[in-house]
Parts: sequence; C-alpha cells; structure tokens
Amino acid sequence: MAQMATIIRGTNPDLILDAGDLFTGTFLGDEFKGMPTIQAMNKIGYTSGTVGNHEFDYGQDVLRMRLRDARFPVLSANLRTPISEIRKYTVVTAKGIRFGIIGLTTEDTRVTTHPKNLTGITIQDVVKTVQEVLPELRGKSDFIIVTAHLEDNEEKRVANAFPEIRLIIGGHNHSTLGPNWLGQTLIAKTGSNGRNVGRVDLDFDGKNLDRIEGQLIPIMNITADPEITKIIEPYQAKVAAKLAEVVGQATADLTSSNNSESALANVIADADREKGKTQIGLHNIGGIRASILRGPITWGSVFEVLPFQNTLVTLKVTGTQLKNALNVDLLAVSGIRVHFDLKKPAGQRMVSVTLSDGSPIDDSKLYSVTTNDFVGAGADGFGELGRGREIRDTGILLRDVLRDHIKAHRVLSPILDGRITVN
Repeated sequence: MAQMATIIRGTNPDLILDAGDLFTGTFLGDEFKGMPTIQAMNKIGYTSGTVGNHEFDYGQDVLRMRLRDARFPVLSANLRTPISEIRKYTVVTAKGIRFGIIGLTTEDTRVTTHPKNLTGITIQDVVKTVQEVLPELRGKSDFIIVTAHLEDNEEKRVANAFPEIRLIIGGHNHSTLGPNWLGQTLIAKTGSNGRNVGRVDLDFDGKNLDRIEGQLIPIMNITADPEITKIIEPYQAKVAAKLAEVVGQATADLTSSNNSESALANVIADADREKGKTQIGLHNIGGIRASILRGPITWGSVFEVLPFQNTLVTLKVTGTQLKNALNVDLLAVSGIRVHFDLKKPAGQRMVSVTLSDGSPIDDSKLYSVTTNDFVGAGADGFGELGRGREIRDTGILLRDVLRDHIKAHRVLSPILDGRITVN
C-alpha cells in the first residue's frame, strides 16, 4: 500500500479506482479485519472501490463497519443486499467530465464465498443489471466506467452487450492483463497482491473521448510513502513478533499446483486428516495461496499459505458422494489415491479412486472425511460434501492446523507419493 501510494501520488491522477477484494489475504488484513487497508486507501484518496467476493469473508457485520470507515463509495450494482452502504454507482466530475462508475460483482460469488456470509443477499445477472442502471446513469454522466470484479467471460459479456462502455477495470482474476481490447472497450487489469498499479489515460475533445491508453506500472524498487507507512506501522508492530515466530524448517521449497499432485497440498491434506482423525482428508487447491520456501518456516509464512478464515470440518459421506465430489475438480487429498483426467469436463474428471492401501471405495459405505467449512458447505461446486452426514465444524482455523502440524513434525521435506495421478 505504501509503495502503491508513492506511484499514485507521483502521477497525480484524476480518478483512483479499485475493482475489489480490498482487504482479505494478508496477516495484517485479517488480524485487524481490513481496517489498515481502508485507512490507507482513505489517505491515498480513492475515488471508489468495488465489492469483491472476498469482501464477505469476515461476515456482513464487519463489512458494514469497513464500508462506514471508508471515505469513498464501495460499489456493486448487481448485489441485492440489506447492506445499505453498498452503492450501485457513483458519479464524479474531473476536468469538466462527468464520470459514471458502475461496480459489478461476479455471479460466481454464490459458490466462491461461504454461504453463511451471503444470507439475505442475491446476485443478479451482470448484463441485465447494467441494462437497468444505464438509462439512469446516461443522463448524469458523460463517460461510463465499469469497475468489474468479474470472471473473464462476464467481462466479455458486458463489453459485447454495451459497446458504449469504453473502459472496464477488472479485479477478480489474478492474471495480469493490460491493456486488452474487446472491440472499442479497453479492459485493464493489474494482477493480484498489489504487484502492479494500472494507469489509464483518457483524452477528450470536449465531452467526446478522443484517445484511450493503458499501461502497467510494476511495484519494484519503489520507496514507500511515509504517510501510508505511518498508518500501517502501529498495526505491524502489534503482530511483528507473532509473524516472525519460527515454527519449523523446510529442507526445500514446498509448492502447490492446480493440475498435479504437489508437496504442499499433500502436507495440508495430511495435516487436516490427522487433526480431524478421519479416514480421508480433502482440501480445495484454490484455498492454497502461497508456497513454503526452503529454510525457517515462520508463522507469518504459514498464514500466507492459508490466508482465509476457513475452519476445519469433519463429516461422513457415502462412497458415491465421495466419487461425485472428486469428479468436480482436482482436490488435495489424504488417505486415498486418485486418478484424474483434467481434459474431461467437470463432473467426469475422476477416473478411479481407492483408499491408500488399495482397497476399493464401496459406493454404499460411509467414510469419514476432514475438509474445511468452505468445501463442507458445498461451495465451489462440491455440493455432495455439503450433503454429507454428521457435519461438525470444529471452529479451528486451517492455518492453525497447519502451524501445529509443522510444529509437531519440525522439519518438512517435499514428498510426492503418487496419491494423485493426472492426465
């Protein structure tokens, strides 16, 4: 944030926009429920933000508090929500041009966010939403921008349906894309984790757009802005000792993969299964957000691996339910051996599965499983697990499970044992 501030203030922009997932995913963000980020954004002077799927990670009450703390509007036109602080759009004037800014949140939030955090909230089709908002906004603005926390296909749908919208700022997928054109619409993305700042230059002839250009500015070798550093330092001081605590050693780098067996995914699934005392451990690959590097393993680095507020859940499923869950997509597994074919469509990717000792999975038999509350609630398409029996949420954070596992074993080495094979 402090380095971003240096870049932003150095360019003296007319508008400063964010396309969502404002504060989840760092130790500092989670420890203080997003407060340091919002305070830094206030000081930088953001024009607007967007509601991302991870804005709900701390629950609706915390989200309300953070939105009230923000001195800028946070937008989402396609959320039907009791949170009155979320606005559909905002209009701001810069250099004599009235800019209408619409926020959109991915429809996949239904499955990428824990269902308990979406109580009372419905998510509307993005194209239909823009159709509803545009007539009202056209009379109030000269140029319309969409800040889109959307999947790529949703961005394309919006761009194709509304060629008058010449600029979409994307913020959901972690890919870096900028600038990219869909017809006459510029789609600008800056990747993830504050690695880049995006700059868009708009030249107008009167009220008419004459030229639009975009560029990425990498955050490398940038001096931190002292004012933002001053905001963040007290929070860092409170958690510095905890972050630096060494909990174990890694003999080599442990990484994860979304298309093969990986050492880090194995460790996490094993840690979950051991803690849950079940036959099988399952963990969604998308929840693993960093690697463990060779050398001392700190509590801070463990947090970065599992940064979300997910908790350990145990349940029982039939063999058929287990197979259906494994058919959705690649999972980190423990206690079983699975063969996947990722070329096949979702629902057909699991080719075979046995217990670790080679015993076949009996379709009618019950198996005990440890997973997390996100997967256990049926999110990300794992509805079969959400329909399991004897579901028990332990309330124990996954990162605490991993930390305790590392402490108990002291030394981690990357091991691939063939529990997953992939076409």
